[in-house]
Amino acid sequence: MVTSSERASSADDRPPRNRQPLWAAVRDDLENRIRSGDFSEAFPGELELSKQYGVSRSTIRAALTPLRRNGTVTAQPGRPSQVVNVSGEHAYGPIYSLFAAVRGAEMSQRSTIRTAEMAASPQAAQQLGLDIDTELVHIARTRYADEEPLAEDEVWLSPEARGVLDMDLSNTALYEALQRCCGLTLTSGDETLHSINLTPKQSQALSCEPGSAAFFIERLGRIDDRAIEWRQTVIRGDRFTVSTSYP
Repeated sequence: MVTSSERASSADDRPPRNRQPLWAAVRDDLENRIRSGDFSEAFPGELELSKQYGVSRSTIRAALTPLRRNGTVTAQPGRPSQVVNVSGEHAYGPIYSLFAAVRGAEMSQRSTIRTAEMAASPQAAQQLGLDIDTELVHIARTRYADEEPLAEDEVWLSPEARGVLDMDLSNTALYEALQRCCGLTLTSGDETLHSINLTPKQSQALSCEPGSAAFFIERLGRIDDRAIEWRQTVIRGDRFTVSTSYP
């Protein structure tokens, strides 16, 4: 916690020797407060946080930048910031959790499940480092935001995640379901994003014109060094924005 004495002695926002920068101390304290539920009703604006911590707004912006970047707090022009899923889903970042991004934008979110089964896929098994005849958890969904199609999502998971097949995933984040029913929490991953033009089949599923711009995201999620998730997602380009901030 940034104490009142620390605030008073650091009016110029320069950290004492051998201590972390002041913005990092504020960031750490905000993360602790988010985890403890301090901002369950509303998240303060930059000016209010500046008053609470007795630091400049530039310090607050520097503290908020990593929280906005990793999806812990929303950052939308013209709207107050909000905490996004303090249960731990924010650890996967804004692209990793499309569910949280939609919810953080105050839009209704639901999915229609096209496939939810145990099935074999040599390609997916190879991605997960398993024998090619291993039966995997296969989930394919259409994702909606405010009742309009947003994304097509296909996920392959290692067999230990089979418990999610017994859950209603129509309005639940998959990572939240994995944590709750299987005790699986992703700790790292790799993700690539490409721009594509929708095929006729994809455009029909997403209710837009063939050839429309879209994002194609491929993701490999891990627990420690072990891959447990291979996912491919197509997101409508006119309904999704990727933003990056720098301190």
